[in-house]
Amino acid sequence: MLALVCMIAPVAFAVSRGRWWCGNACPRGNMYDRLLAKYSPHRPIPPFVRTFAFRLFMVLFIFTMFGVQMYFAWGDWNAMGRVFWNIITITTVVGVVLSFIYAPRTWCSFCPMGTLSSWVTPKKAPFPKVFTSVNVDSSCRMKCKSCARVCPMQINPYESRGSETGYLHVDCIKCGKCVAACPLKIMKIKPQNQINDDCSQPKTMSA
Repeated sequence: MLALVCMIAPVAFAVSRGRWWCGNACPRGNMYDRLLAKYSPHRPIPPFVRTFAFRLFMVLFIFTMFGVQMYFAWGDWNAMGRVFWNIITITTVVGVVLSFIYAPRTWCSFCPMGTLSSWVTPKKAPFPKVFTSVNVDSSCRMKCKSCARVCPMQINPYESRGSETGYLHVDCIKCGKCVAACPLKIMKIKPQNQINDDCSQPKTMSA
């Protein structure tokens, strides 16, 4: 049952909050960040695993394997439980191996549930009120790129500098590491209702 929750929750949260679950509540993601990050070489994640074709293949492959096994196990609770156990074990082993070859969150770049979450993540206004995004002040000059260096998904939050809606990359897991690493403290994670309030306030002229 817990495995089922971990499969459904990422997509359910993504409808209104984006990939928040992946960066804040996913047990496997937390293991990557808190444990494996200490031993990973932190090499660049291979670009091809981020392509739509590869991610679609992984979604179809994993769900086909899951569906076939569940078909033959249907009605036997122990057998059905083993299907979840097998899927979780195999994908976790793959994720751990990739962590020691590339970066801790390599698996997260093409995780089927993460991919589904990215597909249903809100991509344009109007956004749900609970939707959060990383906001980078327009004073950012992208010189240090500290936010990109610490990003576990190896994406570039600084690209959204000055944007009123914030960083809308669908693979942003809203973990806050970029905000903590910013030396100038000009990055924040804001909920959409706060962003709207900030945008509606009149700008004051400095003396």
